[in-house]
Amino acid sequence: MSEPNIAATGLSLWRGSGKIGRIKVDKVTMNAEELAAQRIAAIRRSGLLDKAGNEQFGHLTEHVRAALDVPVAIISIVDENRQVFAGHCGLPEPWAARGETPITHSFCQHVVATDDVLTIEDARLHDLVRDNMAIDDIGVVAYLGVPIRLPDGQLIGALAAIDTKPRIWIARDRLTLETLAKVVEKQIEVGVSELMYRSLFHDMQEGYYVASAVRDATGDIVDIRFEDINPAFQRLTGMKPDTVVGATLSQIAPGVLGDMMPAYRSVFDLGEPIVHLNQANEIGGKWFENRIRRIGADRIASVFSDVTARKLAEERLQKSEAHWRGLFEQLEEGFILGELIRDADGQVIDWRYIEVNRAWGELVGIAPSSAVGRTVHEVFGGSEDAWIPAFAAVVSSNEPLVFVREVGTTGRWYEGHAQPLDAERFVVLFVEVTARLKLEAELRDQQRQLSTIIDTMPVGVLLAEAPTGRIILQNERSQQLLGRDATAAQSVDEYDIFVATHHDGSPFDPHHYPLARIMARECDSATVEVLYHRPDGSKTWISIVGEAIKDLSGDLSGAVVAVTDISDRKMVEAEKELINREIAHRLKNMLAMVQAIATQTLRPVTEQAHVRTFEKRLHALSRAHDVLLHDNHDSAPIQAIMATTLESLAPADRVDLRGPRTIVGPKGALSLALLLHELGTNAVKYGALSNEHGRVAIDWFIEGKGVERALHMTWQETNGPIVTPPERKGFGTKLLRMGLAGAGGVDVDYAPTGLVVKMVALLTQLQQTE
Repeated sequence: MSEPNIAATGLSLWRGSGKIGRIKVDKVTMNAEELAAQRIAAIRRSGLLDKAGNEQFGHLTEHVRAALDVPVAIISIVDENRQVFAGHCGLPEPWAARGETPITHSFCQHVVATDDVLTIEDARLHDLVRDNMAIDDIGVVAYLGVPIRLPDGQLIGALAAIDTKPRIWIARDRLTLETLAKVVEKQIEVGVSELMYRSLFHDMQEGYYVASAVRDATGDIVDIRFEDINPAFQRLTGMKPDTVVGATLSQIAPGVLGDMMPAYRSVFDLGEPIVHLNQANEIGGKWFENRIRRIGADRIASVFSDVTARKLAEERLQKSEAHWRGLFEQLEEGFILGELIRDADGQVIDWRYIEVNRAWGELVGIAPSSAVGRTVHEVFGGSEDAWIPAFAAVVSSNEPLVFVREVGTTGRWYEGHAQPLDAERFVVLFVEVTARLKLEAELRDQQRQLSTIIDTMPVGVLLAEAPTGRIILQNERSQQLLGRDATAAQSVDEYDIFVATHHDGSPFDPHHYPLARIMARECDSATVEVLYHRPDGSKTWISIVGEAIKDLSGDLSGAVVAVTDISDRKMVEAEKELINREIAHRLKNMLAMVQAIATQTLRPVTEQAHVRTFEKRLHALSRAHDVLLHDNHDSAPIQAIMATTLESLAPADRVDLRGPRTIVGPKGALSLALLLHELGTNAVKYGALSNEHGRVAIDWFIEGKGVERALHMTWQETNGPIVTPPERKGFGTKLLRMGLAGAGGVDVDYAPTGLVVKMVALLTQLQQTE
């Protein structure tokens, strides 16, 4: 069984023949974990764990094996879970190649645990190590080990002599091993120092090289030869050590020789370190910063780093600065970078121009070079001292300032923004607005004039903005007409404050007002006539005409409406309508009397069909008068005349009316009514309306310009009986040949598939009122 780690508790054991001798209490007792952590940390810092085997101290183990006549000698560095051989000879494989064993194979761990010499004559019989796996795997039987330390006294392992058979170790053996341990410790001291610097040399991120001067026959330095480089040299340059070490700079990078040699000569001649920046085009154009110093009469060392990224960033920064400087100078706005000037008490008494641009000089009429570095008081002689507290407030409050001010008494006005930059500086960006302010003043004058004109207009005017429909302006006349403040309507949805009704007394929908329709993008202009109900209960007929207002891009920006009182016109129209109805009533009575007289007179006539035809023609004239009366006694829509004339002859679903809205006068209306009556009667008797499937289509269009505009109308029958021309021509045929205006212009085609009648007449004839 292994003994407890007494040394870890701060006690040291002296051991003889494998038995505990005596115990000494150290002056400073430390926690076991702290001691172990200190020792392991010291080993890690030493670098001894990084190189195993004979590489470092193998020659010293040869001395041990020869002096003590043993087959195996080791220098063991004991880590937490392993022992690493800083030097060894005679170890069997695979341990020799590995250069270490697990802690399960270590006798040296007990030297470290006791901080004392460990003597074992036969490990197979020794209670401390008889279960150690090194006995079978490595052949360790006899063991003599002494502690070894770092220069600071930290215990790190053991120097041990090993025999593969039992052996009695004598005092001379121990003395010899302890003496050699001192040599090992001295070598470790040198090695650790070298390892530390070599480790730093290898771990440097910067490239490092040592080089010697190459002189010509006259003794001038013409080149350098590389003696040593670190791994970072290859990483930074891409050059392998075997091609660099021993070679000259002109051999590995001739392109940089001319740039680097002046720096090297300066270091060699003056002995002063130098920092030199160079670009190596042979290495992809990389930039390197070299810190070169002399380390001997003919030797230098240099630490260098790749500063390509920094150099490119600097170049980009320079280009960016030039770019922004160019933009800065091209600004049409004036720019000021100012710095406050304070007195001894910290009060702002002035400010200095740190930077101004070209536009500043042009705007204020002063050369920028004469302002930079001077104060505002010096530049303007006190006339602009009001700017001092203004910009001081910007800095102290850390709040921006927007200003419109006149400079001096020049009559020139400027608008700008001042922003705080830091505790003492601010920036100002400004433009001259003299012309704009003058124009705005002129516009205000024009607006006042326009407002005066609008207010004196006899027509009410309202102005609304898009897209809400909020009414933003009304003149005095509109307020009189509407009896209220129209600007109370903040949107289209609030137009219900304007109450109105139609002719028939039904409520008028506020969304049908011209303003509402324009805001809804239904139209660009609209007109409506309503009976308006004022808030005081009075009513008046008004006409509302609206027109869209669009900006330069064609987008709707608002709308304007004109409101007119049409009560007088409505009264005249009502009186006129009453007279027309009376005339129409008397005319219909007269036609009735004519019909009665004709009936009595023609009673003896045996052919009563002619009498009934005559009566129907009178009825057609009567209905035409009704249409004129319903719309206007002077004119009527052509479609209304057609529908009214034919409704007594055929169902509406068998007649198609297709054409634009067209107005005809009284004469044209009566002529059209008689023509259609004749055609309809003929279709019922003989044509398309005489069966169940036939149809009649009436199409019309207007062609021509000015006084030459003519109405073209076509009567076409389909799906009726086969058509044959009439054998005789009666009054109806003659009436048809007279045409729309009584002057012909008729083409009759008795096609077998259906009668086709084409008529044309000038609009001026059809629209005559007399």
